Amino acid sequence: MQPERAFEVRAIDDGEPGTISGYASVFGVLDSHETIFDKGSFKKTIKDRGGEVPMVWMHESWTPIGLARLEEDDHGLKFIGQLDLDVQRGAEVYSGIKKGYIKEMSHSFKDVKSKADKTEAGEILHYKEVKLFEISPVTTNFASNSEAMITGVRTKEEPKMVIPDEMRTQLDRLEALLNEPLKSTRTTEPLGKPGNHLQGVQKQLDRFENMRGE
Repeated sequence: MQPERAFEVRAIDDGEPGTISGYASVFGVLDSHETIFDKGSFKKTIKDRGGEVPMVWMHESWTPIGLARLEEDDHGLKFIGQLDLDVQRGAEVYSGIKKGYIKEMSHSFKDVKSKADKTEAGEILHYKEVKLFEISPVTTNFASNSEAMITGVRTKEEPKMVIPDEMRTQLDRLEALLNEPLKSTRTTEPLGKPGNHLQGVQKQLDRFENMRGE
């Protein structure tokens, strides 16, 4: 087993809310199953899967929470995932990642090609090629590979539209007028000069108020 290390999820600015990134597996690390994934072991399955696999919660195939894009680099199985915030578990996992109690990653697979190497401590199985089914965020301390980590999470929410007070006042007037009968809706007065639409709307509202049934 690898020694524990200090870790902090980095905030990222790109992507939609719910975007996470990191490594679902790290090459050359002896995991809790006494196995090691070698570089290149995911290369074929990434191609066969079109570069994507589902994300599920704690390997529960019946609890999908998003989709991940995959690639191999020198360090391991790199991913960028989009959590589905429209499903309850996806939103819960996103909250757990931002709050720091979900930090680690795992994956399920089928052994396609492997080789056992003899060491002084016994045989260690090296995976040369695997068939990947999914990757999973897991509760901290439950990953078999202690180096497989979530390294980034999109924490900033999309900015909300702010309506200026003056426009809000005119919208409130319009809402009230829609519930009032009008004497006439005919008008030939232009809304106003281009670039001054709010003033034009205000003039029309003044006219409509004077046309209410009395």
